[in-house]
Amino acid sequence: MSIVIIGAGHAGLTLAREIRVNCKATPITIISRDAIRGYYKPNLSKALSMEKTPDQLVMKSAETIAQDLDVKLLSHVTVIDIDAEHKELRGLFNNTEESSVMTISYHSLVLATGASPIRIPIERDATTELLSINNLEDYEVFRERIQQKKKILIIGAGFVGCELASDLASNGYDVDIVDLCEWPLQRAMPEVMGTEIKKAMAEQGVTWHLGKSLTSVKTDQESGKTAYLSDGTSIHTDAIVSAVGLVPNTRLASNAGVRVQRGIEVDALSQTSQTDVYALGDCVEYKGVTLPFIMPATHAAKALAKTLTGTDTELTLPALPVAVKISACPTVVCPPLNKKGIWQVQGAGMNLEAHFINEEGVMSGFSLTGQCITKKNQLAAECLPALPAGISEIIVHNCTKRAG
Repeated sequence: MSIVIIGAGHAGLTLAREIRVNCKATPITIISRDAIRGYYKPNLSKALSMEKTPDQLVMKSAETIAQDLDVKLLSHVTVIDIDAEHKELRGLFNNTEESSVMTISYHSLVLATGASPIRIPIERDATTELLSINNLEDYEVFRERIQQKKKILIIGAGFVGCELASDLASNGYDVDIVDLCEWPLQRAMPEVMGTEIKKAMAEQGVTWHLGKSLTSVKTDQESGKTAYLSDGTSIHTDAIVSAVGLVPNTRLASNAGVRVQRGIEVDALSQTSQTDVYALGDCVEYKGVTLPFIMPATHAAKALAKTLTGTDTELTLPALPVAVKISACPTVVCPPLNKKGIWQVQGAGMNLEAHFINEEGVMSGFSLTGQCITKKNQLAAECLPALPAGISEIIVHNCTKRAG
């Protein structure tokens, strides 16, 4: 009874590890279009301060992963299509001069295809790169491009944008951040908190351009890159990084007849609308929203591993606070999934505690800054769970066949 996992990021590798906790014998194949390497993705946005090179971020090589987990790894293989009816897929080797297509059969298939950076339309010439940092390969390119550089422009004031700006500013770079939002992390916290983060990072050397968008970039051999904003402001910069968010990778699933909205729809057992095809991680939506964080993927992997090895286990998610790595202003956020409600804030200066109170008068999210981050665990215990038991059934179908 074989299990095939498409994707070798945190979700895919964690699932393989958890399957091995429950079953030593089930054959597992992991397929990735990139090189397979074990690393902790959140470290990408603080690697400069950690004084880690891209190679030093790698914790396990493909050989070590294969040996430790007793799995078959297929690196540099792009899955062309999935035949859910006959339970097989076709993969194309990327690193061969001639086309080399393989067919792989499965009993259970898991889509851990992740998400890709959103590409925003910006007028620019072919030589002007818009960098993004979504995986180790991206980070390797980013580190190469900023060598001997000084000024970095970041598009996006969300989690990744703020963390990256903090890391760069802490290491002597001049950083500009452009975003249409009114304050940093606007989707995760009230304005008073965002204002404190903005102030603290400004003192660190970050220049904010909020309520504006980047419209075009022009490159001149003498003056270098000049970015133009929607209000006519021009910014000279050495490199531009886009951190405006992620979009789930759903093409394979959709082409295989799997039900897709914003992300891949799954039921309480992480099964899609196709029998014996499962999904987890950044490519999935829960209750109509995506959860592109480490902990939801870890919880999903633990539950799915039990399901795939014979014990049907529903996914539930507690409140999952996330530490945002901003050195100038320690920050923890636990964003509410349902945005209907109000923020209640207490504290002063940088030391703020905010509760998101939903329409029923219950705390369904919270944010903490400064010294208040010590209340993370207490508030997580008091907060509504992100995904309670019994309400995540989205699709009803036969879930009886499992890998043994």
